Amino acid sequence: MKYKKQLIAAVLIGFSLLTGYLILYAFFHREKGDLIFIIFNSYALLAIVLGVVMAYRRERNEQYKKELTHKRLTYLTQNLTAPAMLWNDSFTEVILNDALMELSNLHKHEDLSAQEIVPMFFGKKEKLTDEDIREIVNAKNQEYSFTARGGVLHDMIWNTSAVETDEDGVTWLLSIGMDLADIRQMESKLKIYTNRLSASEGRHNLIMELMDVGLLLIEQGNPQFFISEKLQRMFGLRSISITIPEIRKLIYPLDAVAFDTHVQTMRSHMKHFIGKTDTLELRICSADGQYHWYSYRYRATTYRDSGRLVVGGTVIDISGEKQRDATMEKIAYEDTVTGIPNRNKLMRMGKELYECTTELHNSYWVIVMDIDRFHLINDTCGYTAGNAVLRSFADVLVKQLTQGGFGARISGDNFALILRDTGDEMLPEKVIAKIQRALLTKAVSDISNRSLSCSAGYAKMPADGDSFEHVLEHAEFALSSGSKALGSVSRYTSAMHDEIIYDSNLETQLHEALSHNELELYYQPKVSLETGDIVGLEALIRWNHPSGKIISPGIFIPIAERSQLITQITRFVMYDACRQMKVWQTMGLPDTVVSINFSSTDFYQENICAQIQDALNKYGLAPSCLEIELTESLALMDIDTTIARMHELRKAGIKLAMDDFGTGYSSLSYIEQLPFTIVKLDRSFVTEMHNNPVVQEIVHSVARIARTKQINTIAEGVETQEQAEMLRAAGCEYAQGYLYGRPMTAKATEQYIRDCLKKKAKH
Repeated sequence: MKYKKQLIAAVLIGFSLLTGYLILYAFFHREKGDLIFIIFNSYALLAIVLGVVMAYRRERNEQYKKELTHKRLTYLTQNLTAPAMLWNDSFTEVILNDALMELSNLHKHEDLSAQEIVPMFFGKKEKLTDEDIREIVNAKNQEYSFTARGGVLHDMIWNTSAVETDEDGVTWLLSIGMDLADIRQMESKLKIYTNRLSASEGRHNLIMELMDVGLLLIEQGNPQFFISEKLQRMFGLRSISITIPEIRKLIYPLDAVAFDTHVQTMRSHMKHFIGKTDTLELRICSADGQYHWYSYRYRATTYRDSGRLVVGGTVIDISGEKQRDATMEKIAYEDTVTGIPNRNKLMRMGKELYECTTELHNSYWVIVMDIDRFHLINDTCGYTAGNAVLRSFADVLVKQLTQGGFGARISGDNFALILRDTGDEMLPEKVIAKIQRALLTKAVSDISNRSLSCSAGYAKMPADGDSFEHVLEHAEFALSSGSKALGSVSRYTSAMHDEIIYDSNLETQLHEALSHNELELYYQPKVSLETGDIVGLEALIRWNHPSGKIISPGIFIPIAERSQLITQITRFVMYDACRQMKVWQTMGLPDTVVSINFSSTDFYQENICAQIQDALNKYGLAPSCLEIELTESLALMDIDTTIARMHELRKAGIKLAMDDFGTGYSSLSYIEQLPFTIVKLDRSFVTEMHNNPVVQEIVHSVARIARTKQINTIAEGVETQEQAEMLRAAGCEYAQGYLYGRPMTAKATEQYIRDCLKKKAKH
């Protein structure tokens, strides 16, 4: 190299002197022919001189680049956290980083001989041959032992790559080592995660993972990344450098944001990473045309020569590890029935997004949905059909995420959506409406005779809570607080929160009321419009609150239904009503039919008939003593199941009443389909009957159809004698209301029955 530079310099000087001589000669010998010849040759010589100068400058530039590359490699070697050394195959120089110096117990100021140091690390006592170097470069999991100064023996695995060959044919190699003591420690950790791999297999997998090491380096102010030869092969690249836009094209689209954030952070806050090691994980298109997961472990340092900041580190293929993580994450974060994320994943994603809202000042909608009457599908069609509905709902949900968002199944038939706020306050309701329309088309196969619908509640993040957990909770509040109509949609409000807090406190007190015997049955009489005789009683529950107030069922029954306390309350009503009937019978009072109200939760239990018979048998009562009242809307929730369940009760001798007829679907045809023993007209018919001919005609029609089906009719809410007369004239047989008596305690009811018996005896 040195003699080549001297030769080029001598040629340049010689050509310069010759050119000068020819120009002077041409000036003093002006013969025309000689002059032209000499001028031509002068220009030719000048061109040669310029060409040689340019070639010399190119060579200088190339040499500068190689020196710069060598400096960068040297600098990177010194800043790697793993033991590493940079050396050449002529053994004229070796550079050890701090980690290797510490491991070998050497000191920085020592005059290290490459011929002695390099072979030592590869278990050799003499200079390495070309064959030895080839074996070292090609080795995959070869173990080497060396003795550090002080006598400590180390077992090492080295990953060696040829990173540069200069014009003199000298090849520079970078060796990155791993102390087998560390590997064995990592092996023990691997055994925790799997018992299938033996110790040797675990080590082999780890070693193979460590062999895919590349180097990546970028200097502050430089728009290009420097990449090692190993990384070039990993990514299928040919150049030692690549621009930021070029490397971005290789990155998996969903990971581009993470890469952009990293680049932006390095541009503006690179100095914050000085002395700090961090990791970035990305999927990058590799030499085989497939996306692989890579871990870029980097740190920032100050480049001594230029004073600029440099960020660099190792790039390792972690696809195998990611595959294992994906399997573990699937178990932890994927719903097994639907295949979409579960509540764990939702909570994790939601917390991350909530943090983004505070930093980026954006917002999201959190929507919670449940499938209406889903329990009926499980109860009547089986869990296979129920799971099919859940999967169908999940498919509908996922299709709403084409513009971005997140969906999950959070429990049972409850699902959640997180949508980016676009500024449209109606976005949640529009999306919910699309889901409801799509869900209607999923009623096929075993559930083809049913109408699928869902209800929803939603809240805004971060406006509606100081954490994602609170926002989700408030969306669930909105869902539970919505109307009981199918397909209801409700948005969370602060007033709703106050109401829920009140309900929550009341629910807690209701739990205590059940155990402290604070619930009591009142009874309201039913009478014959023709004779005025008492024909039955309706059991109505009241809550004697410790405050001294009597809380009506209109306040606490909805809370009981939402909290599943309704089943305990219904059981109390059923057994206490039977107990009271037995007491009255023991007193010698005539048998009286007592009716009790059932909720949908109670009625659709598979063993409800057995439960009712158990209560009757406990007190020795005939089934005809008890009447079950069902609302029209409850009866029509699942018409097939309702009919089957009602026939079972009727076969057992238990009477059935349709309560609040006319407030739901208002179809007279249901009187013919459903095996009721009595139809109870809603109080709204009674109040409007005196001045509304249409209502009068409806009452007449209901009474007429019921009579042909041998079904009795009773009107509730009767308060005046005029109303009673109009109902009797319309063909209604029984009445219930304040005209005949308000709800009374059991003792007051006993006296009421005795008074009725006395009046009847007088007449």
